[in-house]
Amino acid sequence: MTETGKVREVRENIVVVAPERSAACFGCMNHECRSGAGFITAENPASLPLKTGQTVEVVSRSKSLLSQALAALLPPILGFLLGFNLTRLVFPEAADGASAGMGVLFLFAAAFAVYFVRKKYPAGKGYEVKRILGE
Repeated sequence: MTETGKVREVRENIVVVAPERSAACFGCMNHECRSGAGFITAENPASLPLKTGQTVEVVSRSKSLLSQALAALLPPILGFLLGFNLTRLVFPEAADGASAGMGVLFLFAAAFAVYFVRKKYPAGKGYEVKRILGE
């Protein structure tokens, strides 16, 4: 995800950016902005010469997005497979419908577990400054 905004504060290699409000803000329902008083905290790995007031482009790290996607998608899939195969193991005469039903129950249980764990321990966003757009 790419955001554009003005640099509010520079602390060593950490930059606080006030994002511009756009259609992209609707995607996360301003969750990132509300949690940090409307600002995004990003790293400056390229050591760009940043100053307060500059307009910069901030991007999410692809590694961070991939790990978040895997953490959200893998547990429900594994839950379904566990429920399906566990039903077959415990009840060998169970029909496909019963095994699939238990798989769906385990899928939802795993999805709710991921939801509650992420609610209590939110994932870090991992933003970094990509480039300076202007003064």
